[in-house]
Amino acid sequence: YIDHDAKGEKHRECAKTCIESGGPVGLLVGDKVYLLIGEHKPINAKLAPLAAQTITVKGKVVERSGMRMIGNVEIVKK
Repeated sequence: YIDHDAKGEKHRECAKTCIESGGPVGLLVGDKVYLLIGEHKPINAKLAPLAAQTITVKGKVVERSGMRMIGNVEIVKK
């Protein structure tokens, strides 16, 4: 998203591949992007199938020096 402004369904497979490969996972909320971090471990395997979908997560929101992160992420089931 950040490099190409790629988002949505057209970008789903590419995003899924990047997430499965261990790339950082961002959550776009309005015009802000949050880096998603699991509880002391990657959560890419849980997030990859959800690429380009609208999801709800909960966790600790932190912002510092222009970076935004949600740590200890839990995916909220619908």
